[in-house]
Amino acid sequence: MWKIQVIGPWILLIVSFFAIIYQFLQIHELQNTRQKRQLTTYRDDEQESTVLLPIFAQISKKHIRKVCMEQFHQFSNLNSIPMSKKSPKIKKEEKTRNERKCSGVQPIFSQPQLIGERRNQEACAYLDGSFWYICEMSHGYTILSFKGTRQLNASNAQAVQFLPYPFEGTDNTVLNETMYYTSDDRLISYNFRDETTKTLKFKTSHEPLYINSTSSVDIQAEEHGLWIIYKRDDILTVSRMKNMEIVSNWTLPSIDPAKLCNLFIRCAVLYSVECNGNVTPVYDFWSHNYIRGKEIKWNGLGNTLSNVQYDPLSKSIAIFSDSKIFKVSVESIPTK
Repeated sequence: MWKIQVIGPWILLIVSFFAIIYQFLQIHELQNTRQKRQLTTYRDDEQESTVLLPIFAQISKKHIRKVCMEQFHQFSNLNSIPMSKKSPKIKKEEKTRNERKCSGVQPIFSQPQLIGERRNQEACAYLDGSFWYICEMSHGYTILSFKGTRQLNASNAQAVQFLPYPFEGTDNTVLNETMYYTSDDRLISYNFRDETTKTLKFKTSHEPLYINSTSSVDIQAEEHGLWIIYKRDDILTVSRMKNMEIVSNWTLPSIDPAKLCNLFIRCAVLYSVECNGNVTPVYDFWSHNYIRGKEIKWNGLGNTLSNVQYDPLSKSIAIFSDSKIFKVSVESIPTK
C-alpha cells in the first residue's frame, strides 16, 4: 500500500511531462503550417497585382503612365466614400452634360417688340408656347392666362389661375402649363391643368437679386429644363433641376447680379442684361467656363426689368419693363 502512495505521484508526473511535450510539438507544427499558408497567400496576391512585362519589350512613357493611372484609380475607388445620397444623380448628370440639345447653332436676338401694356408698373409676363401668363403685382395668388397676343391686348383673359401658395417676386416662370415660383423658402410647382402641387424646401438670401427688383430668386426654363438663380452666402449660385430635385450646382463669384437689371438662360448659357439694354453671354454651364460673347443692344426698354424669361417652346423671350410687355424672338443660325 505504501508503494502505491510513493510511486503514484511519480507516474502522474511523467505522464504530464509527455503530454506537455506532445502539445508543444502540435502547437509548433500548427504555427509552421499557418506561416506557410500566409506566405503562399501573400505571393499569390503579389502575383495578381504585379504587371509582368517581357525583358526586351519597348514600352513608351505614355503607356507606362496609363497603366500606373489605371492602378491608381482602382485603388482610389476602393477607398472612396460617397458624399451624400444625391451623389449618384449628380454623377449621372455629369455623364450626360455633353449632350447639348442646341449645339452647333448661334442665336440671333431680335429687338424687343412691344406686345401690350398693363396698369401696374411692377408686374410679370411669361410665355409658354402660344399662351401668355400675367401677374398684376409682385406678390399674390392669381395669374391671368391669355391665348395669344390678341387676347392679351384686348385684356380678354381665358382663365384666372388661383395658386395654392402666394408667389414672391416677379422672376418666376411657366413651362408646359406648370408654374414654378418661390414662396416662404420653398420652391413650388403648380400645374394649371390638373391642379397638382409639388414643393421643395429651398433657403436663399431674401435680398433683392437685381437692381430695382423685388425677386430674391430667378427661375428660368430652357431646352434642358429648369434653372434656379439665387444668392447663397452672398455669392451668385445657379442650380439645375429635374423633377423638382436639384441635380447640379454652380457658384459664380465673378458675376455680381446686384450690378445688373436681370439674367436669363438659353441653351445652357447665362446672359446678363444691364439696365442700359446691353445683353452679353457671360457663362457656359456645359463647358464650365466664363465667357465674353458678342454684346448686343436692346432698345426701348425701361430702367426696371421685372422679368426676362426665355421660353423654349416658342423660342422667344418675355420681358416686363415699366408696365410694358415685350417679346424678343430668337433665331438659331447654324455655325460654320
